[in-house]
Amino acid sequence: MKKKIFSLLLVATLIITLLSACAPKEEAKKEESKAKQTEKKEEKKTEAKKEEAGGPSGEIRMGYWDKGQTPYLEACVTEFNKKYPNVTVTLELNSWKEYWTKLENSIAGGGAPDVFWMNGPYVTKYAQGGVIMPIDDLLANSEIDTSNYAQALLDLYHIDGVQYAIPKDFDTIGLWYNKKLFDEAGVEYPKDDWTWEDMVEAAKKLTKDDGSVFGMAAQYRDQTGIYSTIFANGGKIISDDKKSSGYNMPETVEAIRLWAKLQEAGVSPTEAALEETPSHKQFLSGRIAMMQNGSWFLNQIVEQENAGDYDVVELPSVNGNKGTVIHGLGNCIAANTENPDAAWAWVEFLASKKANEISAETAAAIPAFIGTAQAWVDARPEYNLKSFITSSEKYAYPYPTSLYSGEWETAQADIFKKVFALESDVDEACKQFNDKMNEILATE
Repeated sequence: MKKKIFSLLLVATLIITLLSACAPKEEAKKEESKAKQTEKKEEKKTEAKKEEAGGPSGEIRMGYWDKGQTPYLEACVTEFNKKYPNVTVTLELNSWKEYWTKLENSIAGGGAPDVFWMNGPYVTKYAQGGVIMPIDDLLANSEIDTSNYAQALLDLYHIDGVQYAIPKDFDTIGLWYNKKLFDEAGVEYPKDDWTWEDMVEAAKKLTKDDGSVFGMAAQYRDQTGIYSTIFANGGKIISDDKKSSGYNMPETVEAIRLWAKLQEAGVSPTEAALEETPSHKQFLSGRIAMMQNGSWFLNQIVEQENAGDYDVVELPSVNGNKGTVIHGLGNCIAANTENPDAAWAWVEFLASKKANEISAETAAAIPAFIGTAQAWVDARPEYNLKSFITSSEKYAYPYPTSLYSGEWETAQADIFKKVFALESDVDEACKQFNDKMNEILATE
């Protein structure tokens, strides 16, 4: 009897031992199974979200030229994909010098980006060439309220009664300066109420005899140079009807003479030196104390190790008046895109208040959506960025364009670079260009 009981106890012990040994394996299997079920559930949820999101799908490419705005665009893609998870947006960056050449080549070859940046000087050419898609019908069925954009910016992309792009941002011109160079020379910093004479006087004090520092950059430039001065002096680049040149106006001629006098005074590197090493590079290297440049220049300023040495003010007045060029980029769609629904969804998102707020918060550019510009100012309180907003509201003039802007702007540069090099007389150059510009305008 005792042996029988002992045998039963032994068997029971073995069974318990075996069960105990199997328990971890069984538990592991259960955990593995549970994990797989959870994974499948998550996959189903993701698929359900995609199905629920509906809308466009596939891939689109976005062409742009400013490296400083990459963080903004990347943030926009992330936000966009929350609503449209089935759309893949590929960002394609090119330098400004390469952008238009590569764009034209890709258009000719049938491989243009689905969405790309557009500006005033090129939009008429691309619109009339059938390269970019009209968006009036899309706007009519969209939630976009165009009253959220300044009419001047909308009009920039309104060609022959048709809208081709939604404004992305706007820019104006200011006087950037190096505080360290001013401190070393014992010269007071520029102010928003400076006159042209104030600027010239300071430039003379800042310029060193050994040529190591110049007070001002007087390089031939249109948007960041002579245009704003012409407007401030009461002149015109082109007539309101875009039929004739404004370079026969005394006010235009005298505005250009002001720039030539800066070269004559020796307060700027020569035109040849500035052609070899552009003004913005010499400015950032500490060789130039002041230069006119756009609001977009902020992106390069903040990347400098000595970013705290720089600031900006409004452009100086000329004969008691001020003027600045206002311009802006637009997002347009390639007419031959293979994915128009996704392309429009992306453009529509970029036009939203959310995307404009991202632009402001990342300090990418002054957003075009009315009411969001202050966030751009607030994002970099160490700089006088309000000066750009003030100029846009009080004395801004639209960037001058026509159908063949590219042609007459090239001729303009060729002729006036010689003036800035002190190789050509201002009056003769203005007459020469006036005739050339009118000749080009007559063919439009």
